[in-house]
Amino acid sequence: MALAAALMAGCYNDFDNPAPAPVWTDAQVEATGAKLISIAEVKQIFIDQFGSLSGTGSNSSWNDTKYYQFDQDLYIKGKVISNDREGNVYKSLFLQDETAAIEIRLTNGNFLTYHMGEYNEAKTEIPSQWVYVLLRGLYIGNYRMMLSIGNGPTDSYNAVGEHKFYANSNIELADEIAAHVLPGEPATLVVGEDIKVVNSSNYTELGEADFGRLIRFEGLECYYAGVDTQESLYPETYPDYVKPAPLHNGSYEQIYPSWIYTDIRPIVNKPWYEWAFSHNTTNLYGSVCFVYNPNPQYTSDKGVYMVRTSGYSRFSGRRVVKDGAVGTITGIYGIYSKESNYSGGSRDYATYQLTLNRYADLEFAEEDFLTAAEVEALTPADSYVTPDVEGEVD
Repeated sequence: MALAAALMAGCYNDFDNPAPAPVWTDAQVEATGAKLISIAEVKQIFIDQFGSLSGTGSNSSWNDTKYYQFDQDLYIKGKVISNDREGNVYKSLFLQDETAAIEIRLTNGNFLTYHMGEYNEAKTEIPSQWVYVLLRGLYIGNYRMMLSIGNGPTDSYNAVGEHKFYANSNIELADEIAAHVLPGEPATLVVGEDIKVVNSSNYTELGEADFGRLIRFEGLECYYAGVDTQESLYPETYPDYVKPAPLHNGSYEQIYPSWIYTDIRPIVNKPWYEWAFSHNTTNLYGSVCFVYNPNPQYTSDKGVYMVRTSGYSRFSGRRVVKDGAVGTITGIYGIYSKESNYSGGSRDYATYQLTLNRYADLEFAEEDFLTAAEVEALTPADSYVTPDVEGEVD
């Protein structure tokens, strides 16, 4: 493996006369002595080792932080399904083959080396690229029921002094990345084949095997919960308006759309009508709820999804769509939960999330978005400030 990497690096690392980056092929990767394994088989290695995804991603101590180091010469080959150019995907590269998908924990600017383009005009294909990952020495780990591949486990502290245990860490050194994550030939993501299409007729079929996949959700409806909708601004048109009830995550109330502040206990949520919070140098995640389920009660119910957007994304300040707006969202499908039996309801604390690669993957009509005046009128004054760890506001 080292010899092959050195030979390939030597072909293009002439500083004065740079050449195109190497493009790896099946034959060259096989020449390293590694054996191809599917992404589904890689995930199964973890499940065989620890029994399940549920209950193995709590990460509250080293005792319940689960990871496995690959000690054999294996490799996976997948198509790129993520793009970090707009800043919503952060230090991650998602790969997908015909069996499953998984996150590779890397560094910034992955789009420069591992390419994923945009939809063609007919919305049937996306340009992509094959990528090989040599697994020996790397770790597969679980965080809140999402598996990823990276370097060794790590520990840190959050702003309130709590341990943050991670089952693996990012591969950030250029030499390490070059030795493990190898760019291959161009590829194409085909809608209906590589990109699963979900709608109101088949959303109940989504399961654990779909975590990490790029999925096109057609006909999703925006659902406001526990916050005022645009109808509250027009009492003459909607005289019977009633503020919608919040959703529940187990016994906890959750509001959407909102920002979330996690550097204080208890965690704080406030109504927020932009894709994420980016205000006065403070950047926080925003969450917007979309549903197929017409009467959701819990975040863990089937057909309930949260689009969670980073405050550092390029589209964090854009206005969200109106309550009841229907459109199409293409995103990476995931779960956030310490444990889940996928049954939904009060005993299931799962939240299903969609991660956007770019703003263009939100396909809604222009009139579906709130106006600037509506955003200003709907946003409570206390939503513009965030508590710090001492309980003050900034």
